[in-house]
Amino acid sequence: MQGGNALCRCFYGGAWQGEQGEDRGFSSIATGVGALSSLEMPEMPEVTGALSYSTKQGQSLRGQAIREGELWQLSAQDSVQPVRISLFVNGFSLTGPTKTVTLTFSPFCLVRNCKFQSNYSTTEQFSHLKVFKVALYTQNICLYFGVKSEDSNDAEEERSQWVMDISTTIRLVTQSLFPPFRILCDPIGEIASTHTRLMAGYLLHSDSTTLLSVVYCELHAQQGEYATLMVYQNEACKEPMLEICLTAETLCVEKVGINCSCFTLDEHDLSSRTLSERKVWIRAISNIKVKLSNNAPPPDDEELIQYREAVKDHLQSIKSSLHSKIRMDALLPPSCHYSFRSAMCPLSASLWAGMDEDENVTPRLPKAPVAALPASEICSMAPIEEEILQDEGL
Repeated sequence: MQGGNALCRCFYGGAWQGEQGEDRGFSSIATGVGALSSLEMPEMPEVTGALSYSTKQGQSLRGQAIREGELWQLSAQDSVQPVRISLFVNGFSLTGPTKTVTLTFSPFCLVRNCKFQSNYSTTEQFSHLKVFKVALYTQNICLYFGVKSEDSNDAEEERSQWVMDISTTIRLVTQSLFPPFRILCDPIGEIASTHTRLMAGYLLHSDSTTLLSVVYCELHAQQGEYATLMVYQNEACKEPMLEICLTAETLCVEKVGINCSCFTLDEHDLSSRTLSERKVWIRAISNIKVKLSNNAPPPDDEELIQYREAVKDHLQSIKSSLHSKIRMDALLPPSCHYSFRSAMCPLSASLWAGMDEDENVTPRLPKAPVAALPASEICSMAPIEEEILQDEGL
């Protein structure tokens, strides 16, 4: 395996630090220092316009491989095949018996351990494998891999290292797309539409299978039978792009994966910057749903202050786990095609040499020496049927 220093070449400024507290640590990927707490973020220049990024498969892998090794890919027809995996800072290459394909990560990707269903007829054939899956759920891509060793404990340890390292790279991709910000609770005095704000901050929104937007979301207190999550281009909150209505029946579901910060709000796929921030958002939304289910009246000014103080107190209590990196290159290319009338960020655009109408891009860092194939080619490697396997508890 190659050293973790390859990671640092992908960062603008070179320093980063992982989350602490409830998030799980890293294994073989080296970590550095230099994080800022989201509660102590200094004043930053206002983001102008909105940011959109392409999640299209076929993008170049960046930098050097940070981990390489042999795994077994589980495929249909009760078969497995040996593959070599090279993990990069924004995805991995998979070399099988006849071809090499690449998979680039998006924030809407998760990794977790799996095991065979107890009633699966050929369990004994694969009983020596410790299995995990990598799922890009907004792109309908799900691959299963197994680790084999004569010693079950060794196989378990190696699987844990792969899962942790892959989850770390997914998290780096996610956090690289956020501008510097902190979660705010107080309204903007001159903007009346923010006066019922409970909390606000940036989230990632999956617009399609090949596109995501960085949007500023503002959760409002209940007003009668519903509450709202207002979606803006940025923290100026001048032009609403979308209004998501929240009711007592609104589905708010966490995506379950190692260090995963994704969740769904009805039909909207969202991702926060960190796992801890996801917990804050889901807790606030759940509290709103409880009030709606109990037909609570709209809060008055004093109650709004109390609600905001409760959110602030919670943020303060998990302060140590609210960490973000600074000056990090976006690990996805900016997109000119968007759902929310976004404009390409000059800083992000400068990190990629160019883009044509098909969104093909040339990264600043050297390309990995592998041929990129579309997602259809990745899926054509006969992924195993999901009902054969079940997810393990985290």
